[in-house]
Amino acid sequence: MASLQGRFFTRKQEHVKVTYEGKEEEWVKVLTIFTYIDFSSNVFTGEIPDTVGNLTSLILLNLSHSTLKGSIPTSLGNLKKLESLDLSQNMPTRMIPTQLTSLTFISFLNVSYNLLFGRIPTGSQFQTFSETLFLGNPGLCGFPLNMSYNNIAGDSPPIFGDGHSILETEVYLSAALGFIVGLGIII
Repeated sequence: MASLQGRFFTRKQEHVKVTYEGKEEEWVKVLTIFTYIDFSSNVFTGEIPDTVGNLTSLILLNLSHSTLKGSIPTSLGNLKKLESLDLSQNMPTRMIPTQLTSLTFISFLNVSYNLLFGRIPTGSQFQTFSETLFLGNPGLCGFPLNMSYNNIAGDSPPIFGDGHSILETEVYLSAALGFIVGLGIII
């Protein structure tokens, strides 16, 4: 498992700690002028650092197919040049930040197969994205999805009749499926 953490000291350099296979390395003086970052399928753990929002030259950011969790940082709304953002198949467990609607150049946003909930923000480019880019998030509702739920506050996952949220139910189903697959492999 790899872990990615970071913080900025200045606009010109970044201090990043990368933990991989139990070894921690520090990367210093990583330029912030990156335009394309593809960390997909790296099995990163932990949360997406807020400091990613300081990489204002980013055009493409791909963090898909890892085990990132927590919330999608609101600081990603600072990436005014961003054209493509792929956060699919991770485990963010919060709402899609409305700050992402300020990204006027974004033409591709994939948040499918996470544990996101709440109403999909409206505005700017969000109205042009297809339904497939939001699938696999049973707690999401609003355009372009045809699903809705009655959550007045909009800040917590929907609750089933048995008192369990969609997030809890999905975790239980994932654990059960993992157990069944593991048992099948052993047999």
